[in-house]
Amino acid sequence: MQAIVVNNFGAPENMELVERPNLSISQNQVLIKTIYSSVNFADIMAVTGNYPGGPPPFTPGIDTYGTIVEVGALLSPTLIGQKVMAFCDSGGYGQYTTATDGLFFIPPSNLSDEEAGAAPLLIGTTYALVHKAATLAPGDSILIHAGAGGIGTTAIQMARAMGASKILALVSTPAKIPVVEELGAIGVLYGDDYDYPQEIRKIAPEGIDISLNSVAGETIGADLKILNSFGTIVAFGMASSTPGIAYSNELHPTSRSICGYSFGNLRRNRPHQVAPIMEEGLKFLEDGSINLSIGSIYDLGEAALAHRAILSRASTGKILLRA
Repeated sequence: MQAIVVNNFGAPENMELVERPNLSISQNQVLIKTIYSSVNFADIMAVTGNYPGGPPPFTPGIDTYGTIVEVGALLSPTLIGQKVMAFCDSGGYGQYTTATDGLFFIPPSNLSDEEAGAAPLLIGTTYALVHKAATLAPGDSILIHAGAGGIGTTAIQMARAMGASKILALVSTPAKIPVVEELGAIGVLYGDDYDYPQEIRKIAPEGIDISLNSVAGETIGADLKILNSFGTIVAFGMASSTPGIAYSNELHPTSRSICGYSFGNLRRNRPHQVAPIMEEGLKFLEDGSINLSIGSIYDLGEAALAHRAILSRASTGKILLRA
């Protein structure tokens, strides 16, 4: 089988398409012939060595979509031939991958193959962020960092469906503003100085109740300038490569909080909690509340180009690899 392999941490070009031995499965796993694998910022961090996981060599890729071609002894053989979306055990950037029982799911029937390939991490992470970590309630206002990306566009639609009163989406280029505004958000352009609180105060003088922050660094301080009493910042990434810093006296006098969240940590350490999250999250796709935005599709051997597209900050929607 062919798969992408990272032999040394570093740039996207360190990924190489190679022939690898066929995968074997345990008694509670399935073998999946990949149709599409999604490309996530976490994959980029893994290639650079800044994401939890083992040392090289390894195959990146968190989630995938494909057809079950083999099942372990504890699983029903009727699963063979079933198309599933899955969180991978063996890395999704390959022609085949493996997944453990409880971490693969039958997609809603109304999804295209491309949408099913884009869905697993987007839906699981977004539902966990909005519903579990932030506990968004009808009438809340929400700020979404990287609003035109995969998580961002999904979060805009989910927040809208859950009754958010005002949705503000931070974007890095003017071209991305129509993308988020078409989905129901107010686009806010920001630069490298992260001086967006002043602009947001013009739009939402009352402030915000929730921030979904995948950037951290200086943005934690910026978010606190506009976060209401009882508000929550959910820090779920560090795209700036710099940790955010806040002081406790910025939080307790106004009952504000900063919550760290990692869906990857949940999958690794509490995998039994993943299925209920996916069950609820996929309902937004079934009823049409969320339409997944597919950005670009690259062949498996073009994984480095896919990573470069995300790093350029010019991409919108979900980027996929075609196996």
